[in-house]
Amino acid sequence: MALKDRIAEDINRVFLQMDHFAETHYWNGEEITCVPDEEEALKRKNNNVNDISWDSNTRKILIHVNESEFPGGEAPEPNTHVFFDRKPMRVLDVNINMGMLDILLEARDPREVM
Repeated sequence: MALKDRIAEDINRVFLQMDHFAETHYWNGEEITCVPDEEEALKRKNNNVNDISWDSNTRKILIHVNESEFPGGEAPEPNTHVFFDRKPMRVLDVNINMGMLDILLEARDPREVM
């Protein structure tokens, strides 16, 4: 079996395994299995862990989803508006990485106070 085929099998068998990393979320009303990562989105934005998002009232989240199981069959376009978990968000960036879509989303609402 080719390495490319093994990686494609590992997407659902390992990375998007519900018992390990993956969670169920909603993309424009359709259920998807993905791995959300707010910490990585923050690091990509600032290239460090200093968070200044409270100042601009935005929240960013990076989601990883299987490209072949993404609703609609193709990756979203940057700067389009979507509903993720029933919240309006804007697609900032999309990367295709070995069968996975890395989608960076931005919401125009502040982070929750803990």
